[in-house]
Amino acid sequence: MNRNLRFAIADGTTVLRTHRIMDLCDYLTTTVLEPLFASEGCKWDHRFMNFFFFDNDCDPLEPIGTIRFRVPPMYAGRVDELERAVGDEFRRLKIKTGPFAYERDPKLQTVKVIIIPVTENPTALNDPPDVNMGQTRGCLVLRDLLGYQRTNGRYEFTPEDLIKRVSMVTENQIAACTAGPVKTPDGIRRAPSPVSMKAIRRCLEEIKQFGLWALRNNYARLAAA
Repeated sequence: MNRNLRFAIADGTTVLRTHRIMDLCDYLTTTVLEPLFASEGCKWDHRFMNFFFFDNDCDPLEPIGTIRFRVPPMYAGRVDELERAVGDEFRRLKIKTGPFAYERDPKLQTVKVIIIPVTENPTALNDPPDVNMGQTRGCLVLRDLLGYQRTNGRYEFTPEDLIKRVSMVTENQIAACTAGPVKTPDGIRRAPSPVSMKAIRRCLEEIKQFGLWALRNNYARLAAA
């Protein structure tokens, strides 16, 4: 499986995205639920259960929608505590929600799921832009086109240098790195792939936008791994 490269701040700061409902679920897991578990002396393994997840009726790629929060067993009967923690984080981010609703156990009437309608999400304008690039294409772009070398399993660069190198890439370079053998009446020759060239241009634009975002937010070094 060719997983995507993950672009981040090289000094160890994790960029937690909040501009889409699916990202908000991960964000709340990291900033709200994990500290709550830690305060109880517990460590939760992500492989076994996602407590925050998006409602199937909403678009997970949109900034607003509905989040469903499955109440962890150890917090049964402590819904108010969970709601306060989530509400505090939303207020810090200036994200607005509608009234929370509940799904209850039909027999015990205990709250099983807290339903959170996100109605306004101003962080959609502030989060880093997405970079969707698999490892293979990332190697082609970062190493072959931009000249970066992987060290200890990752590439590192400054925003200024990244933007400069992307701006210097020519169409001829993109064509050369996407060229492959093509059968013609005159025999086999190498020719660029229009589809691959388009994908490379998209990747270059996405990492350039990521670099510009980092520059605006005063991050000194970036990494991709």
